[in-house]
Amino acid sequence: MNIPKKQKLVISCITLPPLVIGSTILMTNLFNSYKGPIEAIAGWEYGAKSDKNFRPPCKTHYLKLPPFIQRIAERFPFIYFFMIQKFVKKKLSAIKPDAVFAACTPDGLFFTATFIACKQLNIPFWGHMHDLWLENTSPDSFHYKLAQKWENKISQEAEKIFCMTSTQLDYYKKKYNRSYEIIPHCVAGSMLPAARAMPKTTNPEESKTILYTGNISRTMNLDALHRFIKCIDHLPSNYKIKMLTSLNKKQCQDLGIFHKRIQYDWVSVEESRCALKEADVLFLPLSFENCSELEVKTVFATKTLDYLLSGTPILVFSPKDSYHSISARESQWGDVVDVCNEEILATRLINLASDINLRAKIVTNAYQEAERRNPQYYADRLYKLI
Repeated sequence: MNIPKKQKLVISCITLPPLVIGSTILMTNLFNSYKGPIEAIAGWEYGAKSDKNFRPPCKTHYLKLPPFIQRIAERFPFIYFFMIQKFVKKKLSAIKPDAVFAACTPDGLFFTATFIACKQLNIPFWGHMHDLWLENTSPDSFHYKLAQKWENKISQEAEKIFCMTSTQLDYYKKKYNRSYEIIPHCVAGSMLPAARAMPKTTNPEESKTILYTGNISRTMNLDALHRFIKCIDHLPSNYKIKMLTSLNKKQCQDLGIFHKRIQYDWVSVEESRCALKEADVLFLPLSFENCSELEVKTVFATKTLDYLLSGTPILVFSPKDSYHSISARESQWGDVVDVCNEEILATRLINLASDINLRAKIVTNAYQEAERRNPQYYADRLYKLI
């Protein structure tokens, strides 16, 4: 009796756990639910925060250079790109996958190297656009030239390209006139069963905590956080503000996002999830000005996934035409402030921290949004495709 061969998938990403960045969380959430044979190839970023309890979803082959060589390679990205190409082709030749699922970040190096190797080895290539590519690179940089050369070719020749949001899909469809599908940001499937919770209630006089977690990006949210800093002076004295970010206090000062009332820290993934549950309001900002307008319109911040499952209401502070505002308004998983005004923002934060009915509605709808992002459904789709 002939037993059919199980098809093997390889995933490719700029890096994977234990390093904690947006793409590693997205890939781990999605592929922890994948039931077929799977391996991964990834780079290493010495500057990224690491969490020993944050594990990759499968056997992972890392291109991990000695630190001093990595620094040299990053100073000369064309050399690093050559090294990545050799590494990726060697690993794919050895693994012999039936398809490759590659994450695209603005860096573009692993994504492009994986496409080139797949073409050379005749392996189906599936791209997953974690961000806009060309639009998020600096003109005249190597990464910009790489995106200029390869984005159109990959868009036309990849077997499949998956987008993260409907606004991103519309943008790329108009740009390249090909069909795209959506695999959205998926929540951590293990958290779904235990996530149903009602928001905590407190007396108006009790202390309240407003929490922001995650990275700080000039292209996405720095200007919005500048507005938030100004807003803090309009909040009552019993309001505490916490920021759990990879930047230290000095770096935050240099970026203009320091306030004496803010408690700054960095914790593990699990500790961050506990902090979300203990807060009164979760702050989810995208910039109105001094940002990448296209990225703000099309992105879905990775931190939102844990926000949705926390049992704590979310305040969305972002432009009216951003995917964040559109999605939160339509599905009512967040209280949306789409005007760039610090006093209005402060008023709405106070209201969300105290309005019991509004808090309950948002938490209920947030859980429903999380259920729509169940990774098992999308992992099973990929398994059937292969």
